[in-house]
Amino acid sequence: MMKLLIVDEDRDLVEMLTGWLKTLGHEVRRAYSGEQARREWEEHKPDLVILDTALKDTDALAMCREMRTRHDALVLVISQERDVHDEVQCLEGGADDYLRKPFFPAQLLARIRAVSRRGRSTLLLRPPAVITVGPLSIDSLHNEARISGKTVHLTPTESKLLHLLGVNANNVCTAGQIVAHIWGYGNDGDASLIKAHIHHLRQKIEPDPANPRYILTVPGVGYTLVRHPDKAEAPASSPGHTQRASG
Repeated sequence: MMKLLIVDEDRDLVEMLTGWLKTLGHEVRRAYSGEQARREWEEHKPDLVILDTALKDTDALAMCREMRTRHDALVLVISQERDVHDEVQCLEGGADDYLRKPFFPAQLLARIRAVSRRGRSTLLLRPPAVITVGPLSIDSLHNEARISGKTVHLTPTESKLLHLLGVNANNVCTAGQIVAHIWGYGNDGDASLIKAHIHHLRQKIEPDPANPRYILTVPGVGYTLVRHPDKAEAPASSPGHTQRASG
């Protein structure tokens, strides 16, 4: 059983999903506005928030980032937007997954299960110790990273991805390895999500996200986290055939 929070201005949809998910054994709370969502999130501490970002009274993704600093939760965005740009923005903005409306209940349930598996595996597999890669410290127990005296909050997916790169510092992690580690084998379709999460990690830890010096792209292969021994040191050359890239 999971503790779910559904946030959507469409009351009919919320009522339908609430009744259906309760019959499956989940504990479900409802919110129809950003203000309600904040209150429910804080009081009931959900495991997963099912969120339509088209709320009139608030920037829903900004609210999620703020609330995650108080009580972390996985976020599944549901949206009527057909533009791929909206999906990319949501994933880069910290959402763990994205589902377009209209959808069949079985599709939503599959996404809930997939996202929850990611969250559980993040908790089960990450070690309690902080991993240090040069000036970068990765605290996968608390979903945080620290660099240049600044602590940044990570989503569970970002934490697991950065942890994988940190364990393999200066070595290349292929797209297949990343997908297998975060989403499990047989989920090749999720490879398209990697770029969005890498982008968001760069926004959080890179001094200049457009010209990364820590998380580098190996074109056609994957990504690597470069170990810089001193944060004051000038940017080092990329290892082997690695090139700086924004993708």
